[in-house]
Amino acid sequence: MTAPRYKLIAWDFDGVLNANVQNGVFKWMTTFEQDTGLPIDSLSSYLFSGRFQRAMVGEADLHELVGNWAAEHGVPHRAGEVIDYWFDKDHIPDEKTLDIVQRARRAGITNVIATNNEVYRADWIEAQGFGEHMHTVFAAGRMRLAKPDLAYFAHIEDALGHGGKDVILVDDMAENVEAARQHGWDAFHFVPGCHDALAEKLGLSGDR
Repeated sequence: MTAPRYKLIAWDFDGVLNANVQNGVFKWMTTFEQDTGLPIDSLSSYLFSGRFQRAMVGEADLHELVGNWAAEHGVPHRAGEVIDYWFDKDHIPDEKTLDIVQRARRAGITNVIATNNEVYRADWIEAQGFGEHMHTVFAAGRMRLAKPDLAYFAHIEDALGHGGKDVILVDDMAENVEAARQHGWDAFHFVPGCHDALAEKLGLSGDR
């Protein structure tokens, strides 16, 4: 049996394991206003002007941020309801990617999620079963580090004992791919329809 090409695959979540990004937009945002009657532009501009980025690295609480937005804009919904809609609507597992994960597992490769998600979404990812496919989940909110900070990759190396070209990041963000390569890892830029190319890159194209 041929030895695996990599010892560790670090999988990005949104846009890779979870097919919830279309043309750079999260799918929950495209249906939010129609389904809830709440203003998506207002929520988006409030959260994604720096506040969510703080939550992403554990410096703010997402429930508190959404609760503050709701209070400021007279929204008659609790933060939990808005966040539940967000997370549930964005649950779109990419079965083709997950099939490659299973092939990697059968080949003896360690698989982890390496995501820039805050703590509540990281918990949700595990609760939805994605964690069952993985050795563990590394999330920015838990680590207090986010890609493309090179310290993010060093943290994973220190935790698992694999580094350099034994590790590959699979990510849909070009800046994260570049950062992983700068750190010394291999990396694959994930784009729609690239599953066959990804399997070939991982040395798993013949394993079904």
